[in-house]
Amino acid sequence: MTTAAAQSLEFINGYQAEDLARIAFAWNGKHANEFVDANQQFRWTVVRDCIENPSIARRELLEHLFLADAEWSRQAWGAPKHFADLGQILLQRGGCDAIDAFSVGFATSFDTFGACHGIKLSAEMLDSLLACARNKLSDASDSKSKTRLELIIELFEKIHRSTADAGWVALAPGTEVSNIRIVSPSWPRRLWGRLTGR
Repeated sequence: MTTAAAQSLEFINGYQAEDLARIAFAWNGKHANEFVDANQQFRWTVVRDCIENPSIARRELLEHLFLADAEWSRQAWGAPKHFADLGQILLQRGGCDAIDAFSVGFATSFDTFGACHGIKLSAEMLDSLLACARNKLSDASDSKSKTRLELIIELFEKIHRSTADAGWVALAPGTEVSNIRIVSPSWPRRLWGRLTGR
């Protein structure tokens, strides 16, 4: 085991809220080639180890990793390749208690929204999450929470029907594209309006 892997597993096993600074999104305020998140390398090592060993990570750590990567996504203009896997483990480990954090990360950007459509969950887990999200929606008082809950209910229903990833595609960085055609120009704008309240 390498030193980095040992440090990561030690961090996961002993994680406390005061350790958040080591995995939080630490952005330099720049974009494109100048974009830097000082904690990215260590955070992604921790994420990898959580995905490979899902039973060892506590819900609080998974929530913090998921939300930090959601903030990364907002500024990096793309979602990490592992984002769906991380969201999936967060929901599997946290269940109903993870709904609020998941809904925030899911709705952080169009990229996080799209990435989460690759999540795979069992029918029993989806039934439980749907019941919880619907209960939370009936109790929600602010419009942002209601919108986020409505969106994750839609997501869970699509996953249940095995249609969530229909129409989505992930491209590797540097992939050349051509002959692009916009099928429904108003759809992304309407969706983003729901997410942002604009």
